[in-house]
Amino acid sequence: MRTKKLKIHILGGGIIGMSTAWHLSSDTEVIVYERDPTYTESSFARSCGGFRSQYFTPTNIAMSLYSINFIKKHTNVEFTANGYLMLFGKNQQKDYEYSYSLQREIGATTTKLDRTGIIDKFKYLDLTDIDCGCVTLDGSEGWLDPVSLHTWYKQLCQTNGVKFVTGDAIDFDHKEADAIVITSGCWSNEVGKHFGINIPVRGHKHTVFNVKTSKPVIKNMPLVSDLTTGVYVRPEGEGYIVGYDGNADWESNNLDPDYSSWDEVWLHLYRRFPSIFDEAKMVGAWAGYYDSSMIDNNAIIDNIDNVYFATGFTGRGLMHSPAVGLTLKEMILNKPLTFDVSNYKLDRVPNVEKYVI
Repeated sequence: MRTKKLKIHILGGGIIGMSTAWHLSSDTEVIVYERDPTYTESSFARSCGGFRSQYFTPTNIAMSLYSINFIKKHTNVEFTANGYLMLFGKNQQKDYEYSYSLQREIGATTTKLDRTGIIDKFKYLDLTDIDCGCVTLDGSEGWLDPVSLHTWYKQLCQTNGVKFVTGDAIDFDHKEADAIVITSGCWSNEVGKHFGINIPVRGHKHTVFNVKTSKPVIKNMPLVSDLTTGVYVRPEGEGYIVGYDGNADWESNNLDPDYSSWDEVWLHLYRRFPSIFDEAKMVGAWAGYYDSSMIDNNAIIDNIDNVYFATGFTGRGLMHSPAVGLTLKEMILNKPLTFDVSNYKLDRVPNVEKYVI
């Protein structure tokens, strides 16, 4: 006798929802509900596309390692393997030593650099207030085009018979679903309340700038993440993409870029990269939401009865989407978990992820 397939309703068709739909599509009947099929406000579409394993908490590191390997080996999405360079100030030495040891223990190929080591490899940096850094130069970190990965998932979902419904998920009847999966990004709190669940996640708007310089772009530059200023920068086309934690906005109800923060961002760029950004021009900008966990900056992955939820990635949704899709599949099908998500439970003891930028 043929076993009846479980019916899964996924509420939110962004990068986490689409990965989950694909992971489940071979074993279950999946319907994805998405109110905006153009994904105009979706966090993944407004991401800078970064993939790194340089984190402060074990599961974030493990999920990154798995996801990067998955992208390279199992998708046709182009991966720019320039690496990451994380810069630490004198008062961050303890975090630097702890996180480096943890990353190496879990399997990352992060390399430690003292100030002299950084100067030798990256002569364009001014390290006046920098004490040390961590870098990957073996192709194990980098970035990709977020829309390409989402499209890859969706095409496979369509091939596997996943159904897509346009509209607000809470306007539909989900009584026939064996499992309901909330993957609604920063709107997960609103959707969760419909099912009597308080998911502590909020939208946190960040503005990213497109910058041109008078000098040729350093094409092989890693993504440089300055943990002393909150600025990150990487090459993109004939210019650079620049983000800044200092222009984040908790109260915004729109995605208009914060152009007023550019002067402050430029000062940080000029001080850190004086030979690159001495003559720099901001030529465009966009803004996007982090679906920020209000517990400890770590994701919220859990279930209450047959309602499952994965949100609160605080900027890591795109890079962890392969691992999270796998995790939700294992949870729903009652299989052993590949990743320890006990620190992602709703009622957990906070365990702060410090490297959010």
